[in-house]
Amino acid sequence: MFAPFIICLREGIEIFLVIIPLVVYFNKNKLYGMTKSALLGGALGTFIAAITGSIIFSQVALLDGPAGELFDGLLGIVLAGLVLYSVVLLRKNKSFNTTANQQFVSLSQKGVFILSAITFFRELLEVTLFILTGATTGNPMLIAGLSVLGLVSAAIIVYVVARGFARLNISVLFYILNLFLIGLGAYYFGDGLEVLFGKYVPEIFKMGILVYAVPSYYLMIKNDLKKYINSNMIK
Repeated sequence: MFAPFIICLREGIEIFLVIIPLVVYFNKNKLYGMTKSALLGGALGTFIAAITGSIIFSQVALLDGPAGELFDGLLGIVLAGLVLYSVVLLRKNKSFNTTANQQFVSLSQKGVFILSAITFFRELLEVTLFILTGATTGNPMLIAGLSVLGLVSAAIIVYVVARGFARLNISVLFYILNLFLIGLGAYYFGDGLEVLFGKYVPEIFKMGILVYAVPSYYLMIKNDLKKYINSNMIK
């Protein structure tokens, strides 16, 4: 039930870690034109993602029978692959800093606008795909409410930390959310396989979950344990 909230919280943190530190920096240095560009870009990205998501939802609603089952199965596998790629394989490139990235600060107003629009569009479209897989088994209003709550919570968390109002290790929070997301990816993978091949392999749902989850958790935890052991935290 709380999957939409956690997904939106995780993706929202990734969005706002880029945008909010920029806005705080621009306002602090009275670069209000840059702030306006960032907010307008975010609004545009959100609008385009909402329109794209609405089109996807409306088209999926028309699918029925074998076509609908094929779409559901393929979507689950695609989302599982997306989770594996972004959470496990790209984690080494992730940095979580609540200060404005100087590379982005040096951009023009047009550059900040484009960056903000692309960031919001990419992450919110990913959220749409995740929510789409569970929309048929839940209350649409509840799903929408939890999704908005997750995004708002992410914005508040990043803003509070960026302004120095509270101490919070966002990396730890993001790590916990990633662990949950891997579990969700395993479920989607197993469910996708069951939709496509359940008639031929009765236990394929459980098999899919194990095949996906065990290597993913192993790679993620193994890399973090290695970094921890090699760090100065253990003497």
